Amino acid sequence: MNGSDSRQFWIGVIVGLVVALIVNYLVTIGGAFIGGIVTGLIVRGGAKNGGKAGVYLGLLNAVVLAAAIFVYGIETAPADISYLGFLGSTLFIVVALFPLFGLFGYVGGLIGGSLTK
Repeated sequence: MNGSDSRQFWIGVIVGLVVALIVNYLVTIGGAFIGGIVTGLIVRGGAKNGGKAGVYLGLLNAVVLAAAIFVYGIETAPADISYLGFLGSTLFIVVALFPLFGLFGYVGGLIGGSLTK
């Protein structure tokens, strides 16, 4: 990746992250998926680069949501996640976010990257 491709890659990840964080409070897993599609469309590198950008998006999305849950408590989490409070461990819920958001971000990035080629 040269300088302009790298810049476009990270701009796509950040824009996708903003979209994902907005959608997260409507449908939690849908945020990573829709953000991944947006990221793949912006990156314009085919399915491979779109998928890679989608994974970065999903992991960053999980980090932001995990930080919000740790700081403000499980009550501030999106409704889909706060129902998991019966499990008793906020740490378990937060650790489960990373592979889920990474996977759904990857799938969304693959779709978005495939649409551009």
